[in-house]
Amino acid sequence: MTALQTLQPLIDTVQGCLVLSSPDDGRIVSANQLASILLACPHDELLDRSMYDFLPHPADADAIRQDLDAHSMIYNRGMQLRTVNGRHFDVQLSVRKVSLNDAAMLVFSFSDRTEAKVMSQLLDYERQLVQRSLNIVKTLKEEGSQSQDEDRLTGVAGMHRMMAAAHAETSRVLRYGGALSILALVLVNAPDMVPREDDGSAYHHLLRLAASLCLQSIRDSDLVARRDDNALIILLPSTDMNGASELARRLITSLRQLTFLYQGEEHQAAACVGLSELRPDEAGPKPMLERLEYALQKAQEGGANYIIRLP
Repeated sequence: MTALQTLQPLIDTVQGCLVLSSPDDGRIVSANQLASILLACPHDELLDRSMYDFLPHPADADAIRQDLDAHSMIYNRGMQLRTVNGRHFDVQLSVRKVSLNDAAMLVFSFSDRTEAKVMSQLLDYERQLVQRSLNIVKTLKEEGSQSQDEDRLTGVAGMHRMMAAAHAETSRVLRYGGALSILALVLVNAPDMVPREDDGSAYHHLLRLAASLCLQSIRDSDLVARRDDNALIILLPSTDMNGASELARRLITSLRQLTFLYQGEEHQAAACVGLSELRPDEAGPKPMLERLEYALQKAQEGGANYIIRLP
């Protein structure tokens, strides 16, 4: 025990989670604060629990014992741990037998893979966003201020450009016929904004992911823009309400597969969608946009995964 007390300051400064336990029953005799946080167990209560209590399946404990008997060490193994309240999370786990004051000990070290997974998603989507943005720039014919026509945060269009496109597409429909639909998507479980963190906030990271997903889901003739209230607006030329509804369902399904880290916990992205389309007797986009606003309001009242259509 004296040796553990001497080592505790060193254990507390280790980057990552560190737990020392008995090799017989896994009873924890020492741990750092990060391990206590990730396992959602107060430090005082963590001591005298078994490390094996935090494995999702009894077979996991048997596998660890067998591997240690055979090799004396497990290094950087991908697996799951379970918090006190039952939440599972992915980790990279290492275990080694050591001798401390002539007594055998197991040293568990692990790190949460959630943040790495989210960052990998973000980098992948942002790479695709950059490529798509380059293609869009090559086809732009109009000139204008970036603050008006382009959204710096997400890389999608600004509302100035969106409104110009809506008027142009309305004129095209009046001359040649066809359909015109519009979609508005809002994130419903986004983390709180942290203005001082600017682009580094979890809110803005999630908004970038959602905008990138919209860009990947549309045709070259469609246009995505971000509104001041962070709603993502998609103008859909030559698309009727059925086509717009299908896009809305695809976006919601894809968003549910995105995760983000907020206050140390992993969350699943979710959104709601409002839809509208241009009517044959309308000479401008304003009535369509007013119905879109009302449809989005009703979808937000419904919550996650709601799609409200107002043709």
